[in-house]
Amino acid sequence: MRRAFYEVSLALFALGLGLGPSPSPSPAVGPRPAASAGAVPWPWEPGGIDYHATPFQAVPYPVETSPDPSIPTGQWLLLQPGRQGIAYVAGGKTTVVSPPQPAKLVEGTAPVHTLVVQGHTYQYDRVMTMMTTAYNGSMAMNGPWGAVSSWDGQPLRYGDVAVDPRVIPLGTYLYIDGYGPARAVDTGSAIFGDHIDLFLPEPTWQIALYGIQFHKVYILTQRPPDFSG
Repeated sequence: MRRAFYEVSLALFALGLGLGPSPSPSPAVGPRPAASAGAVPWPWEPGGIDYHATPFQAVPYPVETSPDPSIPTGQWLLLQPGRQGIAYVAGGKTTVVSPPQPAKLVEGTAPVHTLVVQGHTYQYDRVMTMMTTAYNGSMAMNGPWGAVSSWDGQPLRYGDVAVDPRVIPLGTYLYIDGYGPARAVDTGSAIFGDHIDLFLPEPTWQIALYGIQFHKVYILTQRPPDFSG
């Protein structure tokens, strides 16, 4: 009896120190097999004891399209993204509780014209005769902030022009007679209306010789193939 009591006490002491038999290792955690493979589904999954089909359904949104003669043919513009609605289904009856918001698109209908100059093809949708002047990178013509574009803050180079954004949006690609392919990237306090200022990396005396000229400005529908700006 005394020996049995001693052995039991020793076993309890060993357990208290963590020296007893190690517990069985936990089973490895891995991907749970699908219910179709014979596994019992979770209670909230389809087929589970606590599964309830949701009474709400999504209502697809319509798409409304309208023509726009100011956009080149083949181009689309998203004015308003669509949003799905929500319907409540109960007793065989469907009730829309949140109507869908239609997506609104405009489809360009402006004809696209082609201009070929020295083997290069340019596509444009309109052309304007504009007053053109020239400027260089001097502080007198650019102010203390230097010769950088208003579009992306990058240094100006040949092909960059200043425009009135209300007439030609910044970022628009152009072809200008007597100048070549260009892009509207800059603005100026004296540039408004049908006036465009051409950047020329030339001395100021050559800029003065340019004076005021009138040229055709083609509004291109895509990046010119020979434009390096």
